[in-house]
Amino acid sequence: MSERCQQETHVARAAVGGTLSESLRAHVAGCSDCAAAAAIAPFMTRFARTNERQRRLPDASVIWLKAQLLRGSVMAERVSRPLNVLQIASYVLVAGGWAAVVTWKWSNLQQWLLSVTPERLVGGLVGTESALSIPFLLTVVGLASLTVMVALHTILAEE
Repeated sequence: MSERCQQETHVARAAVGGTLSESLRAHVAGCSDCAAAAAIAPFMTRFARTNERQRRLPDASVIWLKAQLLRGSVMAERVSRPLNVLQIASYVLVAGGWAAVVTWKWSNLQQWLLSVTPERLVGGLVGTESALSIPFLLTVVGLASLTVMVALHTILAEE
């Protein structure tokens, strides 16, 4: 490691003030350390004088209040985590129930949907044999009720 040039501080001061004498100019031409110091000294002086903060720091009581609010929201999130897990489990349960019902009666549902034609809608479905059973219809009503309850809980819980 090389030693620092003894003229470097004089060169830096003179470069900041804009008063480089002829002897210092000659030295700067031959010394790379002093040339770098002369080039960077005015910028570093301006940089040191700039105010870093564009805005004032907030009051300590505001920072404390924000910290308390954040702590409260973290605690509320921790408390609501089991309810969120229960809500996700209910979504999975309802979706699984719908998938099971549709899989259970897929052929009957397909047959019923294909049998609905404009003529039968106009003439009415009276007198046709029902491909869907009472237990199936009760299951659909139950699952629809659960779906509505979960949806309402989700909507009301967000408010």
